[in-house]
Amino acid sequence: MRQNTALATKLPAELTRALDKACQRYGLRKNFVIEQALREKLEDLADAFDLEAARATATVFRKWSDVEKVLRRKGKL
Repeated sequence: MRQNTALATKLPAELTRALDKACQRYGLRKNFVIEQALREKLEDLADAFDLEAARATATVFRKWSDVEKVLRRKGKL
């Protein structure tokens, strides 16, 4: 069973109104919407971090035309 922890935060009034309106319109609970939004944002942040790490260790990319020339010269294409 999951343990829940209370979280208190201040949000801009227009964001709170938009959340209230969306929840009422679609029959959702605020808790659910906020939890899903936080989960998605955390995943996006992790993905962005992973992408930066991959870029830092990536090899140089070459244009296909350059690769094709080398392969033709070596008789592999």
